[in-house]
Amino acid sequence: MIYCFLFKKSQTHLPNVSIVITKILSYLISATVILISLSSCDNKTKNTQLKAADAITIINPRIRALPPGLKVTAMYMQLKNTSAIDHDLVKIEGAISDVIELHTHTNNNGVMQMGQVESIPIPANTTAEAKPGSYHVMIMGLKQDLKLGEKVDFNLIFKDGSNKSITAEVKKLEVR
Repeated sequence: MIYCFLFKKSQTHLPNVSIVITKILSYLISATVILISLSSCDNKTKNTQLKAADAITIINPRIRALPPGLKVTAMYMQLKNTSAIDHDLVKIEGAISDVIELHTHTNNNGVMQMGQVESIPIPANTTAEAKPGSYHVMIMGLKQDLKLGEKVDFNLIFKDGSNKSITAEVKKLEVR
């Protein structure tokens, strides 16, 4: 019966066995190539459907140590996006202070100004950096003095609604 399907001939005119085997092998190879292609497409789709929290790795989160009594500090980190789509960090929450905002520095006619931004963009397959003089996190209204080496928990919230918990260490940072 398989001969009839492959060659569209009646059962009375059966082809040479080597021709049948060649045809079957070519169909199997074609089917394998199609399955591999579909599998590859599926992996690419999964990579672009990753939630930001799963696609982004936070590297070296740190809080600037300050003298006792000061109520404002900053947090810095690298945000590595391993997905094929852009993501945005839109909010950070933590119990350490009254207010936590995303900020950046801009050059306005030769004068550096700092201001709040709606998000920190994290382009596909790159590492964005929150650092002094650029994007960073402002922590205002500290509820307690921070000590060197202290670890503080935060929740990062991304534009797609996903979130990621991180722990940042209080460190003495050099001013550049």
